[in-house]
Amino acid sequence: MTKCRFWENRYLPIEYSLENMQSTEGYFSLCLIKRGNAVVSIDGIKCYLSAPALLCLNPDRKTEIIRSAKLQMKTIYFAPEFINRNLSVERITSDDYELNCRLFDFPSFDLFYQTDDTFNCIIPFESEELGKVEFLFDSIIEQLSVQPDNMWSCRARMAVIRIFDYAANLYEGLFGVNQESDTLVDCILTFIEFNLEKQFTIEWLSREYSTNRTTLMADFKRVTGKTINEFVLDKRIDLSKQILAFTNISIEELALKCGFSSQSYFTRAFKKKTGLSPMQFRKQA
Repeated sequence: MTKCRFWENRYLPIEYSLENMQSTEGYFSLCLIKRGNAVVSIDGIKCYLSAPALLCLNPDRKTEIIRSAKLQMKTIYFAPEFINRNLSVERITSDDYELNCRLFDFPSFDLFYQTDDTFNCIIPFESEELGKVEFLFDSIIEQLSVQPDNMWSCRARMAVIRIFDYAANLYEGLFGVNQESDTLVDCILTFIEFNLEKQFTIEWLSREYSTNRTTLMADFKRVTGKTINEFVLDKRIDLSKQILAFTNISIEELALKCGFSSQSYFTRAFKKKTGLSPMQFRKQA
């Protein structure tokens, strides 16, 4: 639990650690391995772990570091109630949770529970992406430790939601099966996921990935079924819906965090997509 310095006797079910992969409090764990390597046991299965990697551990996982070399990590522990007061382990593991995700924009916890022959809670990723992932962990740690204003828990929650999105994207890139997979488009999809808050154009993407606009647009639509602009807008709107539903972050700050150039543009785009203004959506959520 983290004590809030703005309200007496208010504690929130989220913590961080720079030493341990898993909480002793029965929390979910998001663990960033930023340096080194290790052999770990996860539910009795030995796994090799090398930085950079992300671990998604549910409260029932049994983990143990058997041996390690120069291992450095950052871990966020949280209860589902930190995301939304209506969430619990029982609800997340219920048969109708997938439907609730669609109805109420709850995040998917699949990566915390899924295991198979190729995946056992560990998502390795490229070193080029470490900075973006670590930035989110650092922002959560700062909000928990400093609590700069009374929106600290909302900003921490927003960053946890983004880590969920990053993890899903990294998992899909490594383990997903896509009949229309395309190396160039896969790179673009990863860039978009990790840079939603930035402004970028199709021309810039074409130059950055050494292709021409026509080829990029055709390949992207073949794989995703959407134009680049449609895809980016949908991702930004989906992210904003979660932040509106689960935080009290101001509309102005939210618009910038989600990559919109202004609050007015965000409001227009959001209403066109959902039929509601951001404030109306927040009140209904």
